[in-house]
Amino acid sequence: MKRMKIDMPSRWQYATEIEVRVSDLNYGNHMGNQEFLAYAQESRVRFLAHYGYTELDFGGVSLIQADAAITFSCEGNLGDKVQIELATEVTGSSSFNIYYKFTNLTKSKHMANIRTALVSYDYEKNRPIALTADALESGVFKS
Repeated sequence: MKRMKIDMPSRWQYATEIEVRVSDLNYGNHMGNQEFLAYAQESRVRFLAHYGYTELDFGGVSLIQADAAITFSCEGNLGDKVQIELATEVTGSSSFNIYYKFTNLTKSKHMANIRTALVSYDYEKNRPIALTADALESGVFKS
C-alpha cells in the first residue's frame, strides 16, 4: 500500500509540549488517532495566543478548519511527553496551512505529521473572507 506523504517544512516557528493523559488512550492502551487532531488544535490555540490571537479573532476575522491530513509513525503512551512543532504557509487570499511535527520526547521518536488547512471565515455570513492585513502582518506567517 502506498502511504500518503505530507511535504513538511524545514523550519519551525513554534513548539509546545503536551503530556499524554489517560483520557487520550484507546483500547490498545496508546494514544487514539483522534487525539492527534485534538493535540494539533491545542498547539494551534497556544501558537495563536503567543501572537495575541484566537481562532475567533485572528486579526479581525475568525478561522475554520477546511481539512486535515495525518501520517503516523510512533505510538504515545500514558505519561509520554509529546513535542509539537508548528509552521505556517499562506496558500490563498483567505487560506493558509499549518504544519505540525509530533515528536515523542520520552521515546525520542517521531510520532506524526499533520497538515491542516485553515480558512478566514465570516460565521455570520457563512462564507470565507480575505485574511486581513493585520493577520498577514501578525508574525504568524514568519518563516
